Amino acid sequence: MREEFSQGRMNRCSRIHQLILENWQRTKVLEYVVRAREPIAGLSVSELRLQYFSVGVGNDLTDLPFTDMLVVFSMIAQTAAIMRARVANNERDGRFRLSINTDFSDAEAVRLLSQMKIETPFDTHEFLKIEPVD
Repeated sequence: MREEFSQGRMNRCSRIHQLILENWQRTKVLEYVVRAREPIAGLSVSELRLQYFSVGVGNDLTDLPFTDMLVVFSMIAQTAAIMRARVANNERDGRFRLSINTDFSDAEAVRLLSQMKIETPFDTHEFLKIEPVD
């Protein structure tokens, strides 16, 4: 199923990405909140695609559909990789470009989800546990 990813959605993802990055730069710790809005334990990736998640920093949360949440964390993963490369190469900060994908395969979704800490207040476990697929 393909859905339109509007400029408004992209702007919202960019704002949340920026919020998380600014907090990371200020605190020197990558901290964020991703919270399921409904019970999600045992759901398949196909079923997770229908869910919404509250995403942000502290109490500054925005409800996002699954795909948008993946976009935000794809942007964070790319930013972290760029920052690591710059530190390794002793480069100064500056502008950089991110590649934005909005059509995640199940394998790509699982890879990103396995790197995230997702609160599950409606389930018996505190966090969603997803193992990366080799």
